[in-house]
Amino acid sequence: MVHRILAVLLLAGTAAALSAQSSVSFEEYASPSGYSYTQSGSTYTGEYQIVAAGDFNNDGKPDMVECCDAGNGFVFSAGNGDGTFQAPVAAASGPANSEGTEYVTAADLNGDGKLDLAGLTFFNGNSNTPPELTIWYGNGNGTFQTPVTYSLSQLNAYGIATGNFFGDGHPDIAVAELNGVIDLFRNEGSAFVFDKSINLGTGSESEVNSIAAGDVNGTGISPIAATAEGGSASNGEAYALWNDGKGDFTQQDLGSYVDPIVNISRLNGDGMMDILVGYTCNPTPTGVEAGHQPGYNACAGFDVYYGQGNNTLYKSTAIADPGVYSAGIYAGLSLMGVDVNGDGYGDIVASTALNGWGEFGVFVWLGNADGSFQQTPEEFIVSTGGVAALIPADFNRDGMMDFAEENELFLNSTNRAGCGTYTISPSATVCQPVDDTYSPTPVTVEATSYDTDKVTAMQEYVDGALKYSEPVTSFDTTFPVSDGTHSFVTKGWDASGRSFVADRTVTAYSGTPGPVCPATTDSANICVPSGTSSPVTIVANGNSGTVVPTAAQLYIDGTLTANNEGYCSTNSGSGQQNCDGGSSSVQTTQNLSAGTHDLVFKLWDADGDVYTATKTITVN
Repeated sequence: MVHRILAVLLLAGTAAALSAQSSVSFEEYASPSGYSYTQSGSTYTGEYQIVAAGDFNNDGKPDMVECCDAGNGFVFSAGNGDGTFQAPVAAASGPANSEGTEYVTAADLNGDGKLDLAGLTFFNGNSNTPPELTIWYGNGNGTFQTPVTYSLSQLNAYGIATGNFFGDGHPDIAVAELNGVIDLFRNEGSAFVFDKSINLGTGSESEVNSIAAGDVNGTGISPIAATAEGGSASNGEAYALWNDGKGDFTQQDLGSYVDPIVNISRLNGDGMMDILVGYTCNPTPTGVEAGHQPGYNACAGFDVYYGQGNNTLYKSTAIADPGVYSAGIYAGLSLMGVDVNGDGYGDIVASTALNGWGEFGVFVWLGNADGSFQQTPEEFIVSTGGVAALIPADFNRDGMMDFAEENELFLNSTNRAGCGTYTISPSATVCQPVDDTYSPTPVTVEATSYDTDKVTAMQEYVDGALKYSEPVTSFDTTFPVSDGTHSFVTKGWDASGRSFVADRTVTAYSGTPGPVCPATTDSANICVPSGTSSPVTIVANGNSGTVVPTAAQLYIDGTLTANNEGYCSTNSGSGQQNCDGGSSSVQTTQNLSAGTHDLVFKLWDADGDVYTATKTITVN
């Protein structure tokens, strides 16, 4: 066994050297939320799967909804606002005779200020009985009303997307289905009404295997992006469906791909949303079923179709990585554009696998000033058991985006990078706030601009009201706002009279963000917040590189105080360790007596290696 020792001498918040060594850091936690129930004389146990995140009980803190309980409904885990959660409680029942709900999304569907859930519920083995679109309207306290179901036109379905399809501002729903069909449901406020089916024309037995919606034109109306496989689309096709604002769509074929999936995100600071397509670069070898077990030469590719307005796109090959496999095809929307390190540039984040389909986790390809991306990803491997959809949320309210994946939590512990400036003309780069995160009040906006013409002014609109306007090319200003969710729009102007914007949604709160602890590859770290009076909050984190972390342990004065274990088992035949989730971190608050205490943190991985950090603290 190899032992690597790292003596930690810096207090939390002063570990500046870490940012120069590692661009991205996550604290990984395998969810402790497990279930056990008896049905028809059999006992079932397992881990809940995280399916949605948001403030479901309206207390200003992000929560989690997990699937599934004994009735194939949901459980609710209230967030504490610091990256930790309370024990799960029953939240919603499933439709009668259902076998479970997948592709769940959270949104305020009826405009009452309470988050609701929409998902696809399956019956009878997903084969003989068509799935249904199911809506759970939220009560605003972490529980949900009796589900409402809507029939679909096909025998199987593969994803849903919400968007403003009819120009009335209500979040409507599109469902990706079998036979190249997308069913469109109009939101009437208190109910949904089936409007039409869109046929991509990919032939019998094809499937629309992923779908997304977003404001690609910058008009407030949502086009749809989709991918399909099977039928005449033998290798898969990607599509843009342009919306006339009345729910009628014009289809554009973006190109053929192997194993494609799609999402819509902001990736280059020009104010338009962009279409991101993930795919397998080279075909799976002969004799291996596509999408299930790739060869060792498999390659993950990402193309970006940058929104240009007026139903036009500019294609760029973003990444072709021979060391990674685009395994997200069976995981719903498993790729997205998010500013992970706070430099203002959109990064590509994917739930995928290393070469050979054996090691899964979250991969981050950092963005550059010119809209391109670094070709080698930051890798955070937590499982050998498979991928799942990524769910973004700022769980510890520190203004940096975190992620959930199946039963795993990734708290972003990255040291915020310096503010960058896109070199795309024209563009506005907003480093703070990161879109869809939390911020203590007052909210700081840090923004820069770039234009080949002279920039004459920059402005900031808060909830539609002009709050800042100066003849500058950058600014760093705070804006007092009440607790709650607010819209921030940064606008630049140039000498030709042209304007360009970048918009953000941020939830302001009165309080302190949860602590985090960065860790570089193959190392461990202990962080103690400033002020060591009891009780003491201790955060420790490690990074085992591309090996699954199996246990994170904290010893205080020689006594094991915290032990976060992943879900791993050893195959009796091969001796190989199989892991469904790993933990690299410990966060604990301890009542410690006055005086000196010795802290030792150990991170174990699936190879049997251990990374150790030590620290001595004095409690007042």
